[in-house]
Order: sequence, then C-alpha cells, then structure tokens
Amino acid sequence: MKAVGNSVIGMRRTNNEDAIYINEQKNLYLVADGMGGCNAGEVASSTAISAFVEAMENAENGEILDKMISAVTQCNKKVYQKSRENIEFLDMGTTLVAVTIENEKMFVVHVGDSRVYLFRENNLQQITTDHSYVMELVKIGSITREEAEVHPKRNIITRAIGIREDVEADTIIEDMKQGDKILLCTDGLSNMVSKGEMTKILIEQCSTEEKVKKLVVLANEKGGLDNISLILIEI
Repeated sequence: MKAVGNSVIGMRRTNNEDAIYINEQKNLYLVADGMGGCNAGEVASSTAISAFVEAMENAENGEILDKMISAVTQCNKKVYQKSRENIEFLDMGTTLVAVTIENEKMFVVHVGDSRVYLFRENNLQQITTDHSYVMELVKIGSITREEAEVHPKRNIITRAIGIREDVEADTIIEDMKQGDKILLCTDGLSNMVSKGEMTKILIEQCSTEEKVKKLVVLANEKGGLDNISLILIEI
C-alpha cells in the first residue's frame, strides 16, 4: 500500500486553510478544510487533525470505528473550545474526513463536504455523502446530483467540526480489494475537477506521485478557486 498527498493554496486564495495527515505505519489518513475569518480556518483544520490523531493514539483497545467516532468528538470539542477562547476564532469550523485501513477493510468517518472516492476496476465512486445544502435538495428531489455539482450554493455546508458543542459524524465500512485506489479530497479539487476527469488521470499508467500532481495541476488550470488538498492511497 502507498499513500501520497498534497495541499496547495490554489490560484485565488491568500492562505491555505486546508490540512492533511498521512501515517502509513498506522494506516491513518485525514483531510480537513477550515473556514473562518483571519487565520481561523487554518487554525480550525490543524487543531482538528492534531486532536483527532492524539485521540487515536491515546485510545484504549476496542473497535476501530468506535475509536474514530470518539476521536471526532474530541477534535470537535477542541476546535469549539478554541473558538470560544479567542474572538478572532469565533465561529471557526472545519470539515474532516478520516480513513483507516485494517484487515482488508476501510473505515471512514466524515463531517462536512470533504470527500472519499473509491476507484475500483476503472470506476470512480464517491462513497461519502456531502453534508451540504445542495445535498439536502437532492435528498428531497428538488435537484439532481448532476445539478448539485454546479449549483451556486454548493459550498454551503450543513455540518462542520467546531461550530457547535456536539457534532454527528457519518461512518462507512468498505471491503478493500487488491488494486483499489482511495481518494480523499477537499472541495477545492472536487469543485474544479469532474469525476470523469479524475477517472482519466487515475487510469493512467504512472506513479501515485504523478497522479496527485496531475490532479492538482488540473484543478489550478481550471481556475484554482480554492485551496486544493488530496490524499491518494493505492492498495
């Protein structure tokens, strides 16, 4: 198994509010997309990831998904507390998506609209469901998924780490197969690069590093309107 990540500022932003974490020894991978005034977004994303990793390291033996859910609770608490301690950080928050791979299974917890895709047998599938305004419209049948991808309000999220005292994370367990690829990313990639364009790059016969580089370059070429962060894991 191999994992490669990158997080870049993009073409329009003045700072990078995203954060990523890769630990191949413990098979733990995290992506966060912070929001808030001043430097609050980057504080939120980095605080959430640090708190999640610390909670996982200190967790007692038990079911992996239970430990991940508990880690989400801990990082939400840390970000929320920090936002109340400093007026500059008021109302800051962050998305969070975490992946752990153990015993040929992938365990996912996520809050917000950062995504996990599974690429298997040349087919790319988004396995997380965005916690967003447009996804709520999709659920009630007001718009289609295709319309949601280009909707002007697609960046409004309905759930985030650190906004309230408590947060609920969605969880996923997926069997892994030899040759699978897992892509974690912020909306700086998914809003700029279509699923078809991602698939085309992932199919290419080149290194993991080259695929990550090509995804970032394409997102920037198409405007780079936001920070671009991703982790590509190849089984």
